[in-house]
Amino acid sequence: MLVGENGRRDVMLSAPIILYDYPQVAPESPGDLFDLTEIDELLTLRAMTLTENEKREVRGTDGRAAAILDRVDNLPDEILCRLHGSVRYFRDAPDQEPVPYRKAEFDGSVSPETDQIVVGGIPIRKGSRVVLKPGCRPADVQDIFFRGRTAIVEAVFSDLEGKNYLAVTLTDDPGADLRRSQNRFVYFYPDEVEPADVEPTEGDLSKDEE
Repeated sequence: MLVGENGRRDVMLSAPIILYDYPQVAPESPGDLFDLTEIDELLTLRAMTLTENEKREVRGTDGRAAAILDRVDNLPDEILCRLHGSVRYFRDAPDQEPVPYRKAEFDGSVSPETDQIVVGGIPIRKGSRVVLKPGCRPADVQDIFFRGRTAIVEAVFSDLEGKNYLAVTLTDDPGADLRRSQNRFVYFYPDEVEPADVEPTEGDLSKDEE
């Protein structure tokens, strides 16, 4: 995000959480937690779980850590409740028609490794290449990083509501093999992808493929 004075455009900061441009420490924060992103409620509750022996060890390592524990131990309930979140402003949602969920054809079995769905008349299964088109139902700001990129389908799933979705890895992701080994994928509904490959018929196969 952009940081510094509002309107400045020459300094950016990479953070482990999604923030708006020109972020500021919330006025509800009762003091520094030295975590760079000031997730006060999470760290405060975590500190409250420490045993007395653990607190003694922490206080003996660093004066700043001791000050944090002292503040947490004496934090009034009304201040702790204020850390749970605040609404800063509202903005109007853009005028747009809601996009209905378009259910793809699915054979109804439960075998993510072998199941397939049909999108645009083309079977999609594990190993198929698709182009990602997220954003038809805006839900995640990270969709902008996936839009237009090509991915490999790793599995086909169906949730408890009967909606089908695809687990994919990006074709240009250098860590794709690691993600596969850990089953850490990104997920999209069928109407958020377009087939990148048209499966050849037997007459279209080359000699090498035969």
